[in-house]
Order: sequence, then C-alpha cells, then structure tokens
Amino acid sequence: MEKAQVGMKVKAYTGRCVGILIQSTTWEGEIIKVNKKSIRVRLTESTSRFGSRTTSHWENLNTEKTFRFVKTLSSGKDWYKSEGGLYGGIEIG
Repeated sequence: MEKAQVGMKVKAYTGRCVGILIQSTTWEGEIIKVNKKSIRVRLTESTSRFGSRTTSHWENLNTEKTFRFVKTLSSGKDWYKSEGGLYGGIEIG
C-alpha cells in the first residue's frame, strides 16, 4: 500500500444527505508535510455540489490545513480527518 508522501496529490471529501439529495464538497490539494500521525495539505481547489448541480467552484485557494490520522481501514488504506471535520477526510493507500 502507498503511504503519504510530500508532493502527493490528494482529494478531501465531505458530504451529507439533505432529504433525498446529497450536499457535498470536494477539495483538491498537495501534501506539503508528513508527520507520524498527521499530514499538512495545501488545498488548491474546491467544488461544492447540491444533488447533481455544482453550486460553487474555487481555484487557487492556497490554504494550508492539517489532517490527523484516524485509523487504517480494512482495505489497508489510511484515513485522515481534518480538525473539526470542516474539510472532510482523506483516504490514502
């Protein structure tokens, strides 16, 4: 399985069900620092959707966020989550 490395491109995702529609946000970025139990990610792009409709899209964000290691999933992939869950989670591996 692949482990987190500096320079790796990642996607963070968060979503929730609103009635029968899904409201979600996906962030794209690059890992800039790897520690034993966390990674630091520079987020560069964000896309928000409500159902099948895109509600917003931002580029060139240049925002840095820390994602903490939560657990290794049964598939062998590592799961990282942002502080407070505001920027969702990242699955690596």
